[in-house]
This record gives sequence, C-alpha cells and structure tokens, in this order.
Amino acid sequence: MSYGTLFLVGDALRRSGRRAGPLALWALAVAAVLVSGTALFLLPTAPGTAGASVEAFLVAQLSPQPSEATIARLGSEIWGWPGVDAVTFRFPGETDPISITQRSLLVRLLSPDVRTAVESRLRALTEVIGVQYHQQSAARTRVSPASRIGALVALVATLSLALWLGHRAASQAAAAWGRELALLKSCGVSPVMRRVPFFALGGVVGVAGGGAYIAICWSLWTWGRSLPFFRDVVPSFPHVWGGLVVWGLTIGGGLGLVASLVAALSSPPHHS
Repeated sequence: MSYGTLFLVGDALRRSGRRAGPLALWALAVAAVLVSGTALFLLPTAPGTAGASVEAFLVAQLSPQPSEATIARLGSEIWGWPGVDAVTFRFPGETDPISITQRSLLVRLLSPDVRTAVESRLRALTEVIGVQYHQQSAARTRVSPASRIGALVALVATLSLALWLGHRAASQAAAAWGRELALLKSCGVSPVMRRVPFFALGGVVGVAGGGAYIAICWSLWTWGRSLPFFRDVVPSFPHVWGGLVVWGLTIGGGLGLVASLVAALSSPPHHS
C-alpha cells in the first residue's frame, strides 16, 4: 500500500471521527456482546447438588514456589475432577469459608461423600503442602436455569444490535468518504484495497468496544469481589485477567470488522 493511499485512508478515518456519536454507540454495543457472552459462559449449569443441606470444602494450602500461572492451570485441572463443583483462589487474611493463613485453593465439593477421593488426589500434588476439610450449612446462591436462557437471549440481541449499529455507522461514514473513495478509484486502486477504510474503522471501533468491556469487567470485579455469589460466578478473576484482555480485544476487533465488511459489501456501486 502506497503512502498516498495510507494518507487517504487516514483522512477518511479523521473525517469519521467528527461523527463520534454513532461510533460510540457501536463500540458500546460490541462491549455489550462481550459482556453477554461472558455471562453465558460463566453462569454455572449445575450449581451444586439439588436439595443439599450442607456445603463441603477442601482448602488446599499451596507451597510458595508455584507461579500464578501454574496455580491457575492447577485450579483448572482440579475443577475437572469428578466430585468437584468449583475451585477458587484464596489469599492470606481471607475468612470465607474459614480463616486463610497462606495461599490456598478452595475446592467446593458436590457432596461430602466425595471428600476422601478428592482429598487423596490433592495430597498427591507436589504444589499442595496441606489440606483442610470444612463443612457448613448450605447458603450458596443458586442460579436458575432461566438465567442462562436470559443470557443467551441477551447475547443474540446485543450481537444483532452491534451488527446493525456497525453497518449503520460505517455506511454513514462511507457517505462522507466520497472524495477519498473517488481518489482511490481514480488512482487505479483495486476494489479490495478501497475497502481498507471500512476495515480500519471497524477494527478501531471493535478494539475500543473490547477496551470498554475490559473496563466493565474490572469495575464489576472491584465492586463485587467481596460478594460470595460473585466469587462463585467469576472464580480466580485475577488469574484469568490476561486471557480476558486478549478475548476482549480480539473478539471485539473481530465484531467490528464483520460489521464494517457488511457495510463495505453493501456500499453503493460507484464506491466499489
């Protein structure tokens, strides 16, 4: 791509910035899609044994050597064991469900009956230096099946809204790019390259939406990490932060590109 073409693309994007309202709505819609998708993914499908009167936990005390990445991987592995309902990280000084004196993994059991099997596997791990058992009356907030249906409906609705707003905003921007698109065409630039302004705009807006999603997740965690229900739904959030950032920026950028592609393909013929 020549310097002149890059200049024209940059000028088109600069002109689009004058219509910040539609672009901001598009970015927020992308963030809403990501939030809905995250909610659908994190809401538990089977929150414990139905009708259970007690909750059973194993607190696996960790040695100082393992890195945070190793602990996150270990927690994911334990979560897949038979009889394990959930795994969350606990820091020294926390008191839920018992007083924590060193880095630990809190392993919630589906029932007290699986204690022996899970405890023996925990004690065999080199990263674990001690295991404590705790049992208490059931007080866990349960998530109704309707919540997952609601999250799925929200995901479909926000995805449709994001694509519609993206198509609308990109089409409006293209209407203001008449001079730039005409110059690109007169310079013999191929139709594919003449769509670069659309892709650039969609990528920028999508990444902005991903950034808004990351900010929303961090704000929710900062506000709600002391709530037991929130800790159940979003376990070990600090240890998945890197993946969350990559997820938000990648999927956000992809959504922006899809909407801008639709707008580019439906642009008036003289633009192509």
